[in-house]
Amino acid sequence: MTTNRSSHYAPSYVRGATISSTSYLLFGALLAVFVFLTLDRVIQAQAKITHEVNISGQQRMLLQRASLFASAYLYSEDIAAKQTSLQALGEMQVNHQHLTEPHFSALENGQKSPLSAKLQALYFTAENNVTEQLNTFGDQLYFALNLDKIQNGAKLDAKALMEMAYTPLLQKLEDVTRQYEIQDSERISALRSVQRVVFWMTIAILLFGLCLIMFNIRKQAHIELAAKSVGSDSRQEIPVFNLNALELSARKLIATARRHNESMSVLAFDIDRFPQILINYGRDTADEVLNEVAKSILNVCRDSDYLGQIKDEKFVLLLPKTSGKQAMFLANKIRSHFEQLKSNAHISDVIPSVSIGISELDVDDSVLQPIITRAFHALTLHSSQKRGRVCLG
Repeated sequence: MTTNRSSHYAPSYVRGATISSTSYLLFGALLAVFVFLTLDRVIQAQAKITHEVNISGQQRMLLQRASLFASAYLYSEDIAAKQTSLQALGEMQVNHQHLTEPHFSALENGQKSPLSAKLQALYFTAENNVTEQLNTFGDQLYFALNLDKIQNGAKLDAKALMEMAYTPLLQKLEDVTRQYEIQDSERISALRSVQRVVFWMTIAILLFGLCLIMFNIRKQAHIELAAKSVGSDSRQEIPVFNLNALELSARKLIATARRHNESMSVLAFDIDRFPQILINYGRDTADEVLNEVAKSILNVCRDSDYLGQIKDEKFVLLLPKTSGKQAMFLANKIRSHFEQLKSNAHISDVIPSVSIGISELDVDDSVLQPIITRAFHALTLHSSQKRGRVCLG
């Protein structure tokens, strides 16, 4: 039949600490995921950049290798030199396709080319056109290596082949490699910027967590001080009827009063400025205030009386065999008790005052609700008066 207020409300500090801890853990988890994805992206990007720079650098070496061994074959007809030259030429073509294929794939799909504007200018414009020069060089080299004789019985001029390889193609390949190296440096700078962002985000989240911990510690200390000022133990359970239990008890009391022609009264308690207490001190301290109010009322009233809590800050005390005059006397006694508590408190704002409405059983009353309504209505009619008032309905 009794209710424990702690079962109605989770303490505000516990809720707040839980929310804070959950938020901080969520931030930490998101940061960990972000760092993991960022590092994975950095590793992939760096690997791709290094691979592109290496391949573009290989093109110059392969061009020189193909030209050198082609010339050796033309002078000596050494088959091994021919095969080495053709192998270098094939590797050049594979590398070039690897470097330019993403450009053509993007264009086919209607997307932006991954190659920079400068690389596109080196590869495809008429002024440089590395792609066309490589194709021309490859065709002529392949033709020369597979042609024993040309017109008038003269072999292909090896010197002309070397000049074609070194001027201007080699220079253009060097320009391509240099451009990849420049982009490599720019991308590394961008990745380092991302790294700095991740670092400062980590520092910011750690500082946020530290501030959160300090805030919770200070809040807990404040709550404990406020709880001590009301002189109650947060673990104490105060026997208070809920509304349903109170109404069931009232039916029996009303029936008994009718049968024996006895009086019965109700005291309606409203804690003054309870919303401000809740806002200023939090749910936990507000619950302690409610416990103190219930305990104080029970200490003053009789064992035969019934105390119930019908709303957060509203209590009702059923007084069997009690007239309105007797109820007025008890109400003033309870009010004086709270005034004395307030005068002895170290933090007076936490000690509440209570306003009490009084209503006596009427001949038409068969249930509790009309009696309670009259008692609270008496408080409403005199709401302009000072706090800690006693009003007869």
